Amino acid sequence: MNWQICQFKKSPLHLYHKFKGGGNTINTATKIMLQSRFVDDSTIEVIAQDGEKFTWDTYFPTPKQNQQHYSEKLAYYFEKYFKDNMGDSTGMSMQYWVWIQMNYYEGLGINGGKGDRDEERILLHQERVRIGTRIRELRKEKNIEAKMLAQIANIDAANLSRIEQGRYSVGLDILCKITLALGAKIELIDFVEQNKV
Repeated sequence: MNWQICQFKKSPLHLYHKFKGGGNTINTATKIMLQSRFVDDSTIEVIAQDGEKFTWDTYFPTPKQNQQHYSEKLAYYFEKYFKDNMGDSTGMSMQYWVWIQMNYYEGLGINGGKGDRDEERILLHQERVRIGTRIRELRKEKNIEAKMLAQIANIDAANLSRIEQGRYSVGLDILCKITLALGAKIELIDFVEQNKV
């Protein structure tokens, strides 16, 4: 199997290695721990730094000689938009920005970008929103301004705002500080899915 791996350092697209082996060529681009590779001529798999797999499909088969280039570009854009936190700062997903770059600027028609942890990510986001909403409700019930609560809890006011909006994954220590400042406590309850009527 032949592997072509591109290791990105500070500037993208430098330092190529070719490893010789059996008959198939799998083109792979790597950014530290981010990998992008063509699984076949029409499917690109991106493995993020945390191990999550994202699958993209090309509209047309991609010639073998172009696969390395597109793998490198896809890895580069994933890393760039992940590092820039584009999804949170614009309200649109990181996959959307990657899709724009690949379709319009690189000329490779792709679609998809679904991660194998999308359902988990949605559930975690819903929980962050639920907890943030509850914190805001308790704060308003007690007539405490957000800035004052942040001072009492000894946390940054901007972080409190993000927590209340469900945009920040809060750690247990900070959550404890907030609940103590509100005169509340954290309690684990059994998770029960709501029945659909």
